[in-house]
Amino acid sequence: MNNLNNLNSFFKDQDNWDLEEPITGHEKRFLDKLKINKPKKKLNWIPLSIAASLLLGFGILYLNFIHPTKQEVVFSPQVQQAHDSISSIINTELLALKEKETPKSKALIVDAMKQMNSLEKDYENLKLEIAKNGENKQIIYAMITNMQTRISFIKSVLDQVESVNKINENDNENRI
Repeated sequence: MNNLNNLNSFFKDQDNWDLEEPITGHEKRFLDKLKINKPKKKLNWIPLSIAASLLLGFGILYLNFIHPTKQEVVFSPQVQQAHDSISSIINTELLALKEKETPKSKALIVDAMKQMNSLEKDYENLKLEIAKNGENKQIIYAMITNMQTRISFIKSVLDQVESVNKINENDNENRI
């Protein structure tokens, strides 16, 4: 109660209260100044930080799950030896196929290379399985079968290319 009396006495003792009426148009001038000095709207960083976080998250997902980086697979010595020898045969056959390319057989070879890329992707998936789960007889057998299929396929395409080339040679001889 004492505090309330102190406050009442303080306000009664103050004689310098401004009780005058402001000049006409004061309110309009005040509002005009508010419009001019309106603070610039600050950029709200929350939506940008959320968008950046989402973009980063999707990037990590893409790199790890959708498009995984190739892992180096370590085979046992026997499997590595088989892999190297069969890969060497495949590369030799591919070089032979490219050497036999003519304008007439080009479409056949391009299509064959698309099929080879598909088989190569399957082979890479098998290698990833080995990287994840270790060597397994079924996976090794599937890898060897894949490589043998590629060799057979290349030889089949080589035969077809040679047939196309022979037909073209015969056509050229008959025209002469």
